[in-house]
Amino acid sequence: MSTIFVTNKSDKELVDGYGGVKYTFAPHATIEIPEEVARHVFGYGEENKLPYLTRLGWIKSNNDFDTAMELLSKWELSHQKPKMNQSLSPLVEKVPLPSAKKVGGKILDAQT
Repeated sequence: MSTIFVTNKSDKELVDGYGGVKYTFAPHATIEIPEEVARHVFGYGEENKLPYLTRLGWIKSNNDFDTAMELLSKWELSHQKPKMNQSLSPLVEKVPLPSAKKVGGKILDAQT
């Protein structure tokens, strides 16, 4: 059985169940669930998301579809565990010049 990592990038908690097991998707947290649960809750792997969005209560009428899809886009589902708290080093386009030195009360320019 394959597992899916689900990251809730929304500000709202979602609690849902499958097969008698309750799953809590806390805001800004990642949990690992079986792929069949991801399919049941989010329609993972399915093109038609309408039945899943309706079951979640995110759609009350056809006019709500775009809003519900926007909400669904705040959920990241992947076979690989996401890397958390990765900081990217800033891009440096130029190497900064060395600072000027003070020698014997005289300031020497670093470029000379």
